Amino acid sequence: MTMSKTARRQISRVLGTSCLAAALALPTAAAAAAATQAPARQHTTGVPAQTPPPPPYKPPASEPNSPAPNTPEPVQPNTPNTPASPGSQAPKSPGTPSSGGSSGPATGSPSKSQAPTQSPAPADAKKEAEAKIAALNVPEDVKQKLRDGLNKALNAIQDPKTPAADKAQYTRIVNEINNTLKVIQSPTTSPADKATYTKLVRGINEAVRLSQDPKVPPADRAVYRKLADELAIATRALQNPTLPPDQKAFNTKVLEAISDGLLAIQNPTTAPKKKEDVAQVQRALQESSEALRTIQDPNAPQQAKDAAKKTLDDRAASRQNPKYLEFLAEVKRYNPSDACLAAIDSRTAQAGWPDGSLWGLTDESCSDTLTTAASDNSSRWNALFLCVRDNAFSTCSVYIPQD
Repeated sequence: MTMSKTARRQISRVLGTSCLAAALALPTAAAAAAATQAPARQHTTGVPAQTPPPPPYKPPASEPNSPAPNTPEPVQPNTPNTPASPGSQAPKSPGTPSSGGSSGPATGSPSKSQAPTQSPAPADAKKEAEAKIAALNVPEDVKQKLRDGLNKALNAIQDPKTPAADKAQYTRIVNEINNTLKVIQSPTTSPADKATYTKLVRGINEAVRLSQDPKVPPADRAVYRKLADELAIATRALQNPTLPPDQKAFNTKVLEAISDGLLAIQNPTTAPKKKEDVAQVQRALQESSEALRTIQDPNAPQQAKDAAKKTLDDRAASRQNPKYLEFLAEVKRYNPSDACLAAIDSRTAQAGWPDGSLWGLTDESCSDTLTTAASDNSSRWNALFLCVRDNAFSTCSVYIPQD
């Protein structure tokens, strides 16, 4: 049957109207769908509302230059050179306090009511930190070193050539230095805690300075950056009000020894003179830092925690080690000065027995004592003294007399 022109025009109008309606309906439906999905997309670029399961424990030695397993990666600061990336913020792991709010339990999950904090822009962080540094009760040269370390960290954050992982570490370090400076100036902080936190800030800052020093080999710079990051995280955990007093006292002792060692390793009057010795002291400080990190890691197996605790217990007990006491008694036979004995005591606390003790024996204040001891062929310790006088002290432990 042949269709008339009028009928064909009517059918065409109906079909055209239906297609137009369908075309209009599609973007409307898409918009509605997008509106329902918008909150989910916004949520994925911020801090998750709930903490995901913690990552599996990895022994510290497996990734020597990576951030701690229980350490959150902070948001990269918005700067002209480093635009923020939607995926640049990792979720917080249990046991790690946030960079801005109050600390939760050392090995527990952060409070759900705790508001997430954003890292301040470098200019704001610099202004805030410099104001707090100026208010510190320390000599002006110490303040200048703190400013120098701060500037080096902020420059690394803004440098487009700095790897993203390094920027995350420096951002976290600056945040924790700022937070600790704030705690130091709080009227509710005890004088003892203020002294401890001031010492720890100086240690963190010194590690940052060394991590950006062009005279330091690149591998060593990576070690110092990692030490600065771990010290910053541990210092934050130390401020946790729920930390048991005995645990706080133990952690404080460990952190102060690491911080003192970092300061001594770069001071021209106390630094080891040979590169082998510098490397040995670095290893001792890193060993203490990684052991403390393992103890504080809620994902670490108990066996690893026990081994780390033994490492720190042995280091803390170095000055009661029977061999150290025998060594000290032998040194005292040669009438050392009080400064020499203090140097040996301090270095032993920082790097342990025997490396810290032999490091102390190389101090300028012990030069006469060491010369006299090395010339005494009647002593069973003579080979050790000769080695320390003539060689890198880190090679001399084989000459410690055995019973």
